[in-house]
Amino acid sequence: MAGLTLGAVFVSDTGRSLRKRWATRRARAEWPGLRVAIVAHAYYPDLMNEILACQALLPVGTPVHVTVPPERSALLREAVIGAQDVFVHEHDNRGRDIAPFLAVLGSGALDGYDAVLKLHTKRSPHLLDGEIRRKLLFDKLCGDWNATCGALSAFKQASTGIVGWRQCWRATPSYWMANEVRAREVAERMQAPESAIRLGFFEGTMFWFRPAALASLRELDLRPEDFEPEARQLDGTLHHAVERCFTIAAWSRGFTVRDLKGRVL
Repeated sequence: MAGLTLGAVFVSDTGRSLRKRWATRRARAEWPGLRVAIVAHAYYPDLMNEILACQALLPVGTPVHVTVPPERSALLREAVIGAQDVFVHEHDNRGRDIAPFLAVLGSGALDGYDAVLKLHTKRSPHLLDGEIRRKLLFDKLCGDWNATCGALSAFKQASTGIVGWRQCWRATPSYWMANEVRAREVAERMQAPESAIRLGFFEGTMFWFRPAALASLRELDLRPEDFEPEARQLDGTLHHAVERCFTIAAWSRGFTVRDLKGRVL
């Protein structure tokens, strides 16, 4: 409960205000000279303002590719009225944020960027701290200019494939949950070497990534119909297995996975 309380304070209006005031006292970091973009799944269009806040922190012109179920598209389009460089992609509510993300990745829309921020409007209503987890991830990944520049500097190294928040890193065997067999099947289809097939993923599937690092997963050309129909599943689906394969895809092509301070995981 201590973590829940501290997290709530960190993402509260007061906590954010204090951090912004502190930021004004520090020298502004230099942008690392990278081409960046955001890709986000907005199942909850009313949270689109949080994604746009991340865009506002990044250089002007940073594109945001947003996926949304067709039946919620009108709400999303209303939420982004007046916003610049926002591209809406309609995808059926299947495979949660994973299947729509793979569709955008496979379309080539993210090609040419050095680093892309993957977000989604994760509410996790089955968890007591679901809202806090999302806000923490947004803030940690793209809530402070200097910290974001520092995290992105890892992509100056061509070998960096994925960068995420260490607190969400899960590598304990129990975190395979009901997905090990299926994740290994996906890894084998990617022709990942045995050395790359190991557990280690960012729970919540939000992180910065280099599009080229996910080439082996993209090449599988997984389609929405490959994923189970939405039934509020908590585990054991294809999207849960693929969640554990982003890092395997990166490792399989020789890329490293790092935390926000640049440390290899």
